Amino acid sequence: MKKIKLNTVKIKNTYYLKVPDLVAEAYHLKNNDDLEVTFHSKSKKNQIELWDLHPEDLDYIEFDISNEVHTINMYNRIYIPERYRFFFPLNGKNFILITSAGTIETHLSNNGYISKGLRFWFSMYGPLMPNDKIRINLIDDKNSEYQLIYKRESE
Repeated sequence: MKKIKLNTVKIKNTYYLKVPDLVAEAYHLKNNDDLEVTFHSKSKKNQIELWDLHPEDLDYIEFDISNEVHTINMYNRIYIPERYRFFFPLNGKNFILITSAGTIETHLSNNGYISKGLRFWFSMYGPLMPNDKIRINLIDDKNSEYQLIYKRESE
């Protein structure tokens, strides 16, 4: 099961949960569709399960490098668009990123960048250019292992 982050929004004294756009698109959600959600207690280690069925999990994300962020390459970091950040461990928790240049222990920063440990990767593949593609596969959710696949637009 893949965990995702839902944003709480209060409108006229009623709370709503915002589902990430990528999830809504993947499951073709429409207005008034029902979703199954599990809640996790912050004070207890136990998960409270309200339903015994869970939807299929996304096992990869894919996006193009945008015109706005390709110039950040001099800092050796990859920007993860906000709509895809739910895919990674939260709160700066480290995860393993398997690349063709080796395995990197890194994390997603609060402002959406993967930067730790990417200097060697960028020396082999950088700079990232607009419309290049990044695909990140979930290899092992339990051990927080992901695989980075990079494809230049010209390839």
